[in-house]
This record gives sequence, C-alpha cells and structure tokens, in this order.
Amino acid sequence: MNRPVKRRNTRNKKTLAPAKTLNGISAFQDEQGRVAIWPSARRRDAQVAVLEHLAAQFEGGRIYPQADVDAVLQRHVSLQDPQTLLDELVDSDYLRRDPQAGTYWRSIGRPTTTPELPEAPRSGRVTPQSGSGQD
Repeated sequence: MNRPVKRRNTRNKKTLAPAKTLNGISAFQDEQGRVAIWPSARRRDAQVAVLEHLAAQFEGGRIYPQADVDAVLQRHVSLQDPQTLLDELVDSDYLRRDPQAGTYWRSIGRPTTTPELPEAPRSGRVTPQSGSGQD
C-alpha cells in the first residue's frame, strides 16, 4: 500500500534574513556597505561581526589620532552617532585608547613606538636656563 506523501506548507513561513556576506553583517549595512544599524544586545554574535568588520579597517601597529579614527568611522559607518561604535570597539578590546594623547591603535597590533608628545610643564619645577655659565 502506497501512502501519499505529505507536502509541507511553505507559504506562511517566516522569510529568512537577507543573505549574509562573508563577515556576516550585510543585514546591518546600507547600499554603500557602511554600517547603518547597530544590532540589538540580544544579537551579540552580530555585534561581534560588526565590530570585527570595523576593527579590520584599522592597521595593526599604527597609532591613529582622533581625527584619523573619526575619518575611518565616517567612511565605514552611516549611524547618527558613530561614537557609540568607537566606544564599543574600545570596550570590547578591538581598539586601545590613550586618553592623555588622544590616540588609538589596534589591540592585536600594539604600536612599536610611542608618539612624541611635548612634556607639560610641572608647577614648582626648576629648569636650567641657557647662558647660566655652566658648560
């Protein structure tokens, strides 16, 4: 006795998310490929994919001043508040920040040299003056 094969009803099924790109973030990008949506906290795996995509835009071993970081984010993010993503990159250890110098670098590519910063004068510090007779 042959039993009839049941066919599945596929009409009322949820549609799947759009096809993912290699790094898994196409659902969060605009037409130009910039990050346009920050995934919700429930989608931590998607947040990580977005952060990894953004971190890949920074070269390891290079020190970035704030203006360069802003320029990179402006090219790759179309959110109203890209500072949120910068904070996430730092908080999730993709980027490191030196708050005194206002510089950033990739966590995996720690800079080999530190930036030359002018030393701030300290109060009460005596400095030798030129022409004081000492050679």
